[in-house]
Amino acid sequence: MVAVVVFESMFGCTRAVASAIAEGMTSAGLETVVLPVDEALANDDLVARARLLVVGAPTHMRGLSTPRSRALARARGADAEPGLGVHDWLDALPGLQGRAVAVFDTRSWSRFAGSAGSRIEKLLHRRGAELVAPTQAFGVEGGDGGRATISQSQVELARVWGASVAAHVVGAYA
Repeated sequence: MVAVVVFESMFGCTRAVASAIAEGMTSAGLETVVLPVDEALANDDLVARARLLVVGAPTHMRGLSTPRSRALARARGADAEPGLGVHDWLDALPGLQGRAVAVFDTRSWSRFAGSAGSRIEKLLHRRGAELVAPTQAFGVEGGDGGRATISQSQVELARVWGASVAAHVVGAYA
């Protein structure tokens, strides 16, 4: 059984979370591939074969990133080029009828942070995907106008969450 973790990351926090989720899923017995969103578009055959699809993104301006918010992040020193975002990729995906999916996001713990995850969840639901776990948020520090960082405890939480999602899917689809 193969799982694919697709993510968008500007400052490396969401990348670190995606990698930790994949480590947890692998430790629970799932063969797991991690793909940045632009590589996911180029590997649509792998995405189509995945039994479980995990999708995550940073929260920008209380939701999913836009070309403008990615350009602003780049102007603030983001590692990534302001190219394709998760929303763009999801718009290009065919139907996901019955596909097992899980969603995560990274965000500031500010009460005004919003959630990229809730928007990803809605977009996946419209394509017929089946959410197998509640959307999980991972907190970043310094993301409000500065370079975001993520603590080791949040990375560890991501490993545990990934293992939990994988155990559920392996048990349900065994």
